[in-house]
Formats: sequence, structure tokens, C-alpha cells
Amino acid sequence: MPSSPATMPDSPTIVFYQSSPGHLYGGQLDMLRFFSAHDPARLTPVVLTPAEGAFTEQVRALGLPLRVMPLPRELAQTGGALLHGSAWDRIRQLALLTPWSIRLARWLRQMQAAAVYANNRRAVLTLGPGAHLAQKPIFWHIKQDRNRGRMDALAMKLTTYAAGCSRDVQQAFQQRHPRRAHHIGYIPNGIPLEDFSRPGPNLRQELGIPLDAPVIGLVGSITPRKGVDLFVQAALQLAASHPQTHFVLAGDAPSAYADFKQDILAAAQPLIEQGRFHAPGWLADMPAFYRTIDILALPSRIEGFGLVVIEAAAAGAPTVRTASGGHTETTIPGKTGFVIPIDDVDALRGRLDDLLTHPQQRRRMGEAARAYVLENFSLQRFVDAFTTALLQTQRLGG
Repeated sequence: MPSSPATMPDSPTIVFYQSSPGHLYGGQLDMLRFFSAHDPARLTPVVLTPAEGAFTEQVRALGLPLRVMPLPRELAQTGGALLHGSAWDRIRQLALLTPWSIRLARWLRQMQAAAVYANNRRAVLTLGPGAHLAQKPIFWHIKQDRNRGRMDALAMKLTTYAAGCSRDVQQAFQQRHPRRAHHIGYIPNGIPLEDFSRPGPNLRQELGIPLDAPVIGLVGSITPRKGVDLFVQAALQLAASHPQTHFVLAGDAPSAYADFKQDILAAAQPLIEQGRFHAPGWLADMPAFYRTIDILALPSRIEGFGLVVIEAAAAGAPTVRTASGGHTETTIPGKTGFVIPIDDVDALRGRLDDLLTHPQQRRRMGEAARAYVLENFSLQRFVDAFTTALLQTQRLGG
């Protein structure tokens, strides 16, 4: 249970809601990194989640106040159920949410929360009624460039202040919601650069990859959104012309995409049988993953920023990524990596082939990527901008 407000530092209490506590991907990691580096004199974080998971374990390890408030099962599904289905479905969903919202409002008042952080649009829609009942402002950290129409419109109405995780996302939402454009800011991403840039162990021996073999990796949730199917198609096409190359798919699938993961692994089976395609699941030591690979592939269909691109770059690996959200910040085409059209497997294969065929170019781009990231994506820059956005939400809500 969280500490009472009386025992907390004399700084505004911000409640951080993480709607997907079962994973430790980019969205969860940037929250944890913020918690580890924030200034307690400027704000006091309290964490709220609908369930236990890998994220809550890390929150407890940091010693932060945590409240787990389970949602009704229908509303806790991956992807959410709000605004889906018929009008009757939405009425039933609202009825399910109402008791939870009343408990939330009571707790927010008890915690004397100055503002509430929502990690995605589903979180905004879930928190909205309770936060408004408690008269607490909501901050929406927008993590994707996808247009969800009326879902976004309602989320914007509930939000006091929002910020995109990239300039691409900020500009897309400002164009779609011009009346709210002045309340849609930007938080530049950042990572603990030294963790990824310093020398250390890799995973080659553990995975059975020769020390001199070229390795292409993809890391993230195993979902269609991440273009994992395109990665496997490109791997199968490259395998014959680059017989020494290995492929690593790190991450796991949410329960809703278990069948998709099975299909992906079935498609990769010829390379798995050759010992050239590796799917180790979720990895605790991500710097070791980046030290293992020579090239990162990110063929996402939908993206907000592409945190893995700057992590890989800090380790000296160039990226071939799609022109989804964040590409204008993470990648300088032809210098630190390549940007390809979305859903273009031929372009993905072609650019990966270029980097495999020309190892000197690959190393040169990796060095340029490292220099670019070390100059532009410090953790402190991210923490400062994040804090400013949260305090701006508090001011606007006051």
C-alpha cells in the first residue's frame, strides 16, 4: 500500500498509471528510468496499476509507493474494450467502470494527487471518469502515431495536457486536434547512455552464435504492429545469400497474440532448425542483446518513437527502420541507418542486404549512430522535459 501523503516530501504528488504492468518494453522502461532519476524536490511519484507483473516488481525494487487496483475483467483485456462494440456494449462497459471510478476518485483525493499520468489512450479513457470526479488533471503521454478517431477525440476531451514521445507524434496529433494544439507538447526521449555504450558481455555463446557471424536483431512485443512477420520474411530471403548470418527475435507476445507468435515461429522453422534463428523470449539484460547484434531491424507498422533504435545506436549498431513515428529523430538516413516505407519487405531485405554485404559501411554507420545518440538523447534531458510536462498539467488543472 502507498504511504500516506503526510509522510511524503513537500512536493506535488503525481499518480502514474501504467495500464500494462505485465511487460517491460519501451513504455514501461521509460517510466522506470524516470522514477530512478527524477528530482524528489520537484514531484513525488505514486504508481497505480490494474494488476501485478514485471513492472510492479521493478517499482517495488525502487521503493516507490504502489497501489494495485484491479479492473473488471472485460475492461482489463489487452487493447481495451472501451468504445468498442455496440451502443449497448458501451453502456455495459461504463456500468462496469463506474464502481472502479468511484474508488479511484476517493483514493486520488486521499493521496492529495496534484495530477494523474496516463501512459496511453486506453489509460486516459479508464482514468478519465474517476479523475474528473476527483477534480484531478490528467496528463496523456502519447506513444503512437496511430489515428484512432473518436477514441482519440474523447481522450483529448478528458486530457488536461498531453505530450508526444516524438516530434512526429506531436505534430500528427496537433494537426488532427487543432483546437487542442497548444495543449499538446513534446517530451524528447532519453536513456541511460552509459549502460548501453560501455563494453560488456554479449549473448553469442549463450545462443550458440559464432563470434564472427553477422547478427540481425529485432526486439519488442511479438505483434503485427511491430512488423515481426516482415522480419521473418526478410530473414528467410537473406538466409541463402548470407549463409553465415544469424537472426535474433527478442521479446514475447501478449496473451492476445499467442497464435500470432506460434505462426511467426512456424514460419521461421527452417532457420530455427539450422540454428540460425533465435527467439530467446524476454531478456533481462538488454545491453547484452545490443552487444550481440550488428544490425537492428525495426519494421514497425505503428510506432511512436522507437526507443530500441537509440539503445542499439548507443551500442554501435545501425538500424533499418520504417517511416513510422519517431523516425525523423532517431535515424539520419544513409548516415546512422536507413528509413524504409511501412509494409515494404523488399525494402527491408534490400537495406539489410546492403549492410551485410558492406561491413565497413555497417561499422561506419554504427559509429555515427553512437555519436549522434550520445549527443542528443541523455536521460537527464528526458527527465527534465517529463517533469516540466507533469508540472504544466498541474498548473493547467489548478
